Amino acid sequence: MQEIHHPVAKIFPTIDLGDFVLREKQESDVETFFGYYSDPQVNEFILCEIPKTIEEAKRELLYWRGIFYQNDGVYFAIADKKSGEMVGSIGITGHNPYQSRIELSYDLSAPYWRRGIMTSAIMAVVKYAFVEWKVNRIEAVASIFNIPSKNLLLKSGFTLEGVLRQHRYHRGRFVDVYSFSLLREEFPVI
Repeated sequence: MQEIHHPVAKIFPTIDLGDFVLREKQESDVETFFGYYSDPQVNEFILCEIPKTIEEAKRELLYWRGIFYQNDGVYFAIADKKSGEMVGSIGITGHNPYQSRIELSYDLSAPYWRRGIMTSAIMAVVKYAFVEWKVNRIEAVASIFNIPSKNLLLKSGFTLEGVLRQHRYHRGRFVDVYSFSLLREEFPVI
């Protein structure tokens, strides 16, 4: 008799940050996501296409949720633990197992800026990437005009490696970005 193997269901991780939690994005997050992501303060330096409708926002949210199930990374909703409301996103994507690297990216609703939320989220996701994904290198980029993000990555232990010229297409033109990295040997918790 032939043995039947059933695929093991992947369980999306949840990471507790105290007053906030990193959790799977839900369809019920779409309106909140669209609201903060459409804010010009928030999306000024987001180096990807910004959804123009709720339907586009839903496709975007479902795309980022799906990368976990495609083994390309994991992209979390940052949610207020009390209300459950999504206030931002953070994740690792573009997993390259042979080169043992992955890229970090994030966004946060403007009312939650400068409260330490993203610093805490970055530390948790970096640890998750090194422990669960067993990567050697985590990369990040930020527009050369996004000084708060540059400072956040430096504060989080990333090394500024240089400028990648015209690396991303943003709002109709190619823009220069800062290139950052954090190596496993540089992260003290591992």
